[in-house]
Amino acid sequence: MRYVMFTYLSPEDVDAWRGWTPEEQAADVDRHIAWFGKFREKVVGGEELGEPVQVKTLRPGRQGEGVVMTDGPYVETKELLGGFVVLDVDDEAEAVAIASEWPSLASMAGATVQLQPVFVRE
Repeated sequence: MRYVMFTYLSPEDVDAWRGWTPEEQAADVDRHIAWFGKFREKVVGGEELGEPVQVKTLRPGRQGEGVVMTDGPYVETKELLGGFVVLDVDDEAEAVAIASEWPSLASMAGATVQLQPVFVRE
């Protein structure tokens, strides 16, 4: 089974991280690198995403306008999508166990991880 693990942070967490010392930031990055090392056999893809100010959203225009592009995320949210990881696991329980160890869940009060199974067309 494949699951996509979406990782979110609150804007307050991002601001707090920016206020950390370079050593604290490096330690946080190292914790994430260690997580990827621990689960490298199960991680089959993923990316860290740019900040929401860089997002472009495309929607159908009104009254024949064609496609309209706007700045910003496509939904209003108080959380920032930081990235996604594609996991190849035996079952949901394994996906939950792996996601539960995401380092930001221990170091950021507003961190969230969302697991979503990959749709398989039969």
